[in-house]
Amino acid sequence: DKDYTVITCDRGHGDVGPGVKNFTPIGLYDLPEYPEIKLFYPSFLEMLSFVYDNDFTHLHAATPGPIGLMALLISKVLKLPISGTYHTALPQYALHLTGDDAMEDLMWRFMVWFYNQMDKVYSPSKAFADELIEKGVNANKLLVYPRGVDVNRFHPKKRNGFFDRYNLNGNLKLLYVGRVSKEKNLHLLEQMFKQLHAEHGPKADLIIVGDGPYREEMQQNLEGVNCLFTGKLDGEDLTQAYASSDLFIFPSTTDTFGKVVLEAQASGVPVVVTDMGGPQENVIPDETGVIVRGDDHEPLFSAVSDLITDPDRIKRMGQSARNYMETRSYQKAFDSAWQMYKDN
Repeated sequence: DKDYTVITCDRGHGDVGPGVKNFTPIGLYDLPEYPEIKLFYPSFLEMLSFVYDNDFTHLHAATPGPIGLMALLISKVLKLPISGTYHTALPQYALHLTGDDAMEDLMWRFMVWFYNQMDKVYSPSKAFADELIEKGVNANKLLVYPRGVDVNRFHPKKRNGFFDRYNLNGNLKLLYVGRVSKEKNLHLLEQMFKQLHAEHGPKADLIIVGDGPYREEMQQNLEGVNCLFTGKLDGEDLTQAYASSDLFIFPSTTDTFGKVVLEAQASGVPVVVTDMGGPQENVIPDETGVIVRGDDHEPLFSAVSDLITDPDRIKRMGQSARNYMETRSYQKAFDSAWQMYKDN
């Protein structure tokens, strides 16, 4: 009884299979501060005709980008109910990438306008639902929806010494996975690891999986310490990298959810996250991970330092993390989210 179609817009893919409609872009927007991301947009009339011809009863805007804006306009034209998801902290990203308070304020004004057009707004965390309400989104529209992780793909059994190929020096592997960009609060990770290296020597390696506009600068900042930049990893390389690490560190203060935090825990790896944003809501404090202040590297250093000197604790927390994620499978999360759609 779950009938839905995903609409997207990307070049070179065509229709990718049942349940997905990919429109060929007729144009794109570049983001000057983030050249790796391009926003494609399709023909509005083509998308409108597709929605009309398929007799959809409800629209859901996954983002406030070009497709989401078209979905909003189509809902007005066809008089269809529409809901939206808030899962990217675009105003905070705008501030981090430009350093311009006015740009952040402009983005907030747009976000509040966009989400107040929705019948319902789904947030992946209570922290960001509260922030949307504080900024002016109607509280009666807000719902926090469950999200899950692929517990079969991300699994402790994938641990295979993946990083041995890199001839690293440390016994412990500290992992970050995500965009290498300033909005991820990566300067905190840099400061923490420099202090860790100074006080503990080459006991641990810091491994950065991902790419982004801050990578070159971050590599320069971490010269002289045990740090590896792998670039982006996919498929089995990614799952093996997770499972072959010992501790996952995610310093972001702007993530609305942070799915990488679930992927690490599903892989049997304890996590360290900040007390700002959504990731903290996906950690059982001192059982599957540690939550630290996000505005200073000292609490992060203390937490990581304590953990790397207690490998038995790391192992116990990793086992607890896996057990916790088995209650957060994709299927369980999807069934719960679908029920929310039906009820609302």
